[in-house]
Amino acid sequence: MAHRARHRAGHRLGPGAVLPPRCAPPGRRRPRWSAARGRHARRDPGTTLDAGVVARWLVGQLPPGRYNGLVIGSPHGAALHLASALGVPWLPAAFELPTADIATHDGMSPNGVGADGAAAAKAGERNARGILDANPDVTVRQVYDPVWRGWSATSTAYAVVRWQRLPEAYRELVADRLRPGAPIIVTRDVSRWLTLAGPAGYSFQLGGRATGLTPGDYYDRRTANGPVPGLGGNGTEEGPQDSDGERSVDRGFVEDLRRFASAHGHPVRQVLYRHPDVLSGAVADVYRDWLRAGSRTGNRLVVECGRLLDPWHVVRAGLVPYWCEYPLRSAVRALSWWLAGSEPFTCVDVLPEPPGVALPTTAPLAEWEAVAAFASRRALVDARCARAYPSGTVPAHHATQVLRTQPHDLPYLPYLSAEEALTGLAERGQTDGLLIL
Repeated sequence: MAHRARHRAGHRLGPGAVLPPRCAPPGRRRPRWSAARGRHARRDPGTTLDAGVVARWLVGQLPPGRYNGLVIGSPHGAALHLASALGVPWLPAAFELPTADIATHDGMSPNGVGADGAAAAKAGERNARGILDANPDVTVRQVYDPVWRGWSATSTAYAVVRWQRLPEAYRELVADRLRPGAPIIVTRDVSRWLTLAGPAGYSFQLGGRATGLTPGDYYDRRTANGPVPGLGGNGTEEGPQDSDGERSVDRGFVEDLRRFASAHGHPVRQVLYRHPDVLSGAVADVYRDWLRAGSRTGNRLVVECGRLLDPWHVVRAGLVPYWCEYPLRSAVRALSWWLAGSEPFTCVDVLPEPPGVALPTTAPLAEWEAVAAFASRRALVDARCARAYPSGTVPAHHATQVLRTQPHDLPYLPYLSAEEALTGLAERGQTDGLLIL
């Protein structure tokens, strides 16, 4: 039980993303965190960002000791649940910085509606220049979403800083703190988005998945098919190009990890998914099989959303987790299809995170209630979430407060092996856009 306490869940990084598990040493109370804490990396004004310091801070959240593996890559709640089932830590391949000042350079039209974002793109380039000069091993993706006005002003504009090579702190972890032969699993979001390419290492992304809109919805027909005022200063640049999404892992990072891990005797496997719902369903199926192999029912489902997740209490209580990145109609639709194709659950608990603003693409509360109604015996949409939905807010630690009331599922199961987990993911994701390498 004390060993389990070392792998409790952690922080939020960006909209719908998670930081590595805050693994509290045995006997210490796990610190809670708020929406303001952990959402973005914080930089004091006038200072130069050092990505190596960020990596060292991330690794520093893990307690001393050696680990039987590592999950690393794109931010995803199901990836954190996967790491929890394996009994290993999770680390990100990128981090975010708030750039609220970019929103003041959004190229507003006279009627107050955002234009093509060219001014924001140039402002983002100026902001990124200092980061790239000080950190040659990273790239910067400036994200600006004029539609999204969620739980924080910084959700409108933020920069994604992606490592192109394994940072030194990660190298030390792999070389010195993984047990011999311990596997490393890389989770990679391979979804696509339209971006404007700038100088080496910089790109600009207008919009994001949080609104439920498609990349093309952010551009009018003229912008999508022709040159736009953009990056580089010559007045006309190429239009937006199909590119990796903001949650992707840099290919150079993956190759550097493979070389370094191989030199130290650690096999590297990759889990590629086209949409976050795909990985959520596959990991939920793996959990159910794991629980049933250990003579548990695997019939109690918890639906988490956004920041509202706690993998430690999910494992402790023997629950099956399904994580939704955002409270969107499309996410609820994918969840409903997954439930319809699964053996019925006796209990379904739903924790819908209020988005802070109601958009046409936001799932209404009635749809979350319909999800809970898939339960054959007990269906529950959390009351506090329901009262705040959709325009209010709920603190991230509310998931912990709710899930800690679930009874212990004793004795605890042995950790899932990486090979069993990958085999289960491959079996579940054959037709769903999930690839295991």
